[in-house]
Amino acid sequence: MRIVVSVLVISTMTLAGCSGLRDSRANPANWFGQSKPERLVESSTPPAPGDRQTGNPLIEEPEARRSNAIRQSAVDRSGLLSRPDREEIYEGSLIDEVTALRVARVPTGAIIRVTGLPQREGAFDVRLIQVNPDGPVNGVMEYTLNAYQPVNTRQGSVRTREVEVGTFLSNKDLEQITEIRIVAERNQRSTTR
Repeated sequence: MRIVVSVLVISTMTLAGCSGLRDSRANPANWFGQSKPERLVESSTPPAPGDRQTGNPLIEEPEARRSNAIRQSAVDRSGLLSRPDREEIYEGSLIDEVTALRVARVPTGAIIRVTGLPQREGAFDVRLIQVNPDGPVNGVMEYTLNAYQPVNTRQGSVRTREVEVGTFLSNKDLEQITEIRIVAERNQRSTTR
């Protein structure tokens, strides 16, 4: 009986001491805190409609089709299931504002979830584009929040314009990162460890 009571007392004392670890920097769940918004310099003129995408990126323009057909060799065009290798060119533009940034820890790394607010409804193909493809600079991993944004749609309510996107960072990537920064057209958000 003494052993059982001793084990229970020691277990209770150990668990009571863990409550101080909950809010400390040693707890991996606290490595990235709340994100902080920062306003960027606002221009006095709104972006021109020509600055946004108007076409559908899934439909290839006739000029691009002709140039791709010219570049294909006879070997590329032969075969039942052959397709030409094309390099993808993403032409999305910066979303107007970043409204939320959350970093969720998972056993193999972290998932970055970003919520953005375009100026108009209908934004699609939302992406986080890494500013420095070689990795973080001085511990800062910076992304831009981009999307294809039609010009000829209505503005709509905030709820109908919201977009979300996420990306994954491995534990190896996180070793070098102390701050994650997401940049939009009018503001940026960052979170630090």
